[in-house]
Amino acid sequence: MTTTRTAPERIEPAVPGGSVHHLKSLEKGLALLEAFGQDTPAMTLTELARKCGFHISTVQRLTATLCQLGYLKKDQSKRYHLGLKVIKLGYQVTRTMALRTFLLPYLQGLFREIDETVNLFLLEGDEVVIVERLEKRRLLTYNLQTGSSLPLYCTAAGKAILSLMATRRLENFFKRVILKPFTPYTLTEPEKLTEALKNARERGYAVNYQELALGTSAVAVAFLDGSGSPRGAVSAAMPASRFDLEAMKKQYLNPLKETARVASSFLENNDT
Repeated sequence: MTTTRTAPERIEPAVPGGSVHHLKSLEKGLALLEAFGQDTPAMTLTELARKCGFHISTVQRLTATLCQLGYLKKDQSKRYHLGLKVIKLGYQVTRTMALRTFLLPYLQGLFREIDETVNLFLLEGDEVVIVERLEKRRLLTYNLQTGSSLPLYCTAAGKAILSLMATRRLENFFKRVILKPFTPYTLTEPEKLTEALKNARERGYAVNYQELALGTSAVAVAFLDGSGSPRGAVSAAMPASRFDLEAMKKQYLNPLKETARVASSFLENNDT
């Protein structure tokens, strides 16, 4: 009888600060995915256990879960490969970085022209994520930077995106999301938010006046991907004390719309 030997289960280092939110199983699953590379594009359970330093039973559970989710695939020789989900994630990251790189000169030009904080947002689930931020001065009391995620319903960028969503998609959004108040100005009644989105769609831009944080405001224009669905938005943010709707329409709106048009054009020509 042949006995398969694997490395003893590796003891993972403690997370700084001992965060109670740290998931060891997720950490091990990601470590398993990271084990694949140019030199090891396919591995058996035993090879994975040896490379990761995990017990064979742990690897069996992880591979079964990752295969079910599409992040791994097992071939006829019982070797595991990275699945299509990983490839899709990689493509999305690459496309996001390509859009950011392409738009950066336009965002810099917009920043110089309007002399206000400029943000590039992308839609991610029921939130928008800041992909690029050119900041004139700190506007909010909490940390807001590239990579920050914000709700759709109380941000100018989010409302601009929601205003262009298909009816069924918007209905599903309202079924999923609780409209939590961030300030007294936050629209938490679906009827009022629906009316605001209708106005935004007709005008071609959305406004946030102290809905996310007191003392801050923004205006945003959404852009579409190659399928005609809203994919993100470009916004200009400023202190509420300086927000003037008529002045904003004269000074900010056309440059914002032009930048959003360029983003739509890029995605239309680069989506596959």
